[in-house]
Amino acid sequence: MTKEREAFIENLSMLVASGMTLSDALRAGAAELRSKRMRRIVGSVIEEVENGSSLWKALAGTGAFALHMVSLVRLGEESGKLAQNLKVIAVQQEKDRVFRSRIMSAMMYPVFVLALTVVVGTGIAWFILPRLAEVFSRLRIELPIMTRVLIAAGSFLGHYGVFAIPAAAAVILAVLAVMFWIPRTRFIGQALLFLLPGVRRLVQEVELARFGYLLGTLLEAGLGVTQALDSLAATTSFRVYGRLYARLRDLVEEGNSFQKSFALQKRLALLIPLSVQQLVVAGEQSGTLAQTLQKVHLAYEARIDMTTKNLTVILEPILLVIVWVGVVFVALAIILPIYSLIGGLNQPSGTPTQTPPPVSQIQFQDEEAPFGQPAAPAGFEARAGMLEIIDIGRSRIFVRAQPSPDGTVVGSAGSGERFPLEGETDGWWSIVLSGGVKGWVWGEYVTILDENE
Repeated sequence: MTKEREAFIENLSMLVASGMTLSDALRAGAAELRSKRMRRIVGSVIEEVENGSSLWKALAGTGAFALHMVSLVRLGEESGKLAQNLKVIAVQQEKDRVFRSRIMSAMMYPVFVLALTVVVGTGIAWFILPRLAEVFSRLRIELPIMTRVLIAAGSFLGHYGVFAIPAAAAVILAVLAVMFWIPRTRFIGQALLFLLPGVRRLVQEVELARFGYLLGTLLEAGLGVTQALDSLAATTSFRVYGRLYARLRDLVEEGNSFQKSFALQKRLALLIPLSVQQLVVAGEQSGTLAQTLQKVHLAYEARIDMTTKNLTVILEPILLVIVWVGVVFVALAIILPIYSLIGGLNQPSGTPTQTPPPVSQIQFQDEEAPFGQPAAPAGFEARAGMLEIIDIGRSRIFVRAQPSPDGTVVGSAGSGERFPLEGETDGWWSIVLSGGVKGWVWGEYVTILDENE
C-alpha cells in the first residue's frame, strides 16, 4: 500500500499541474491503483471532494496520509500552490524511499553472507556430522574436545535434527521480527545497530539528510516550526531520533530557540554532530533556516554513497573471519583424530585398564631364548584354547614380544583371525602366530572362544 500511495501522490501532482480539475485528477489517479484498500480510500476522498469538502480534509479523514502531507496540501489549497506542494510531497516520499533503500542495500551483503553461512553450516551439521560421529565413535583413541563437541552435535542432529532445525529457524525468525519488524519492539534492533560503528554512522547520515530535507522543505513551504518538527518525528524510522524531534518540538513550542533547545539536550552530539547544530543555529539567527537545512541535506546525501561503499569494505573482512573460524573448527575437529590415529600406529591405541609391568621386571626362563620366543613373565596364568581378533576399526594390530605397549613388534593380526591361546597376564594375552612365533596382544582387541567354536 505504501508504494501505491506514493505513486498516487506523484500522479496527482502531475495531473493537477497539467490543468485538470481536482475531481478529474483524483479519478485519473484512482484508475492506476491495484490495491483494493487504496481504491476504497481514494474513492472516499473523491466522494468527499465532489460533495464540496476540501482535499486536505478528505485526506485527513482517511487516516492513511501522514500529518505533514495533510498540512502541505492544506497550505497548497489556501495559497493556490496545490500542484507545487503535491510535488514537494512526492519528492519527499521519493527521498524517504531512497534513504531506506540505502540502509537496506548496505545491510544486504552481510545479511546474505551470514544467511548463506548458516544454511551451509546447518546442512553440514544435519547430514554430515552424524556420519562423522559414527566413524569417530568407533576409533579407540582419545578424541580432542573439539571432536567430542562435533560428535555430540552430530549425534543430536542425527536423532532430533528434523525437529531441532525447524524450531531453531522459527526462533531466529521470531527474534528478528521482534527486533526489526514489530513497531513496539523495533527499538531493540535499532539499539543493536547503533552499537556497530559503520552501521551507526550510516544511520546517522541518513537521518541527518532526512532532517535537513524534510524540515527545510516544510519550513520553505510555510509550515510552522513546531508542526514541521512534529511531522519529522512522525516520519523518522528510528525511535531515538523520533524522541529527539519530539523533545525539540516541545522546547520550541515553549518559546525556546534552536540554540537553547540544543543546549538542553543531553548527549545530543551522538545524534546530531556539533557542526550541524551550529549551522542550524546560524541559519535561525540569520533568517535562512530553510536554506541552511537544505544545504545540510545535500552535504549528508553525498556522504551516504561513500559510507555505503565503505561499510561493505569494513564488514567483508569481519564476515570472512566469522566464516573462517567455523571452517577451521570443523577442519581441526576432523583432522586431529586422524593425526592421533596415524601417530598411534606404532602402539596400541587403547589405554590398558591395568598398567603393565615395565620391561625391566619381566623374568625370562631362558636368557638365551631365540628372538621372538619370549619367556613367560611373573604373574603369568596359563590358559588353553583359542582367541579371535575382534573388529576394532583398523586393518591390523601389532603383536609384541613382551606384554607392554613398548614391546618389540614380532608380527601383526587382523580382524577375525584366530590363534592358539597360551595364557594371560595383566590384561595381555599370549598367542602363537603362524610359524610358531609367540607374542602378546592387548585384551581389549580379542575375544576368547568357547571350546565348541
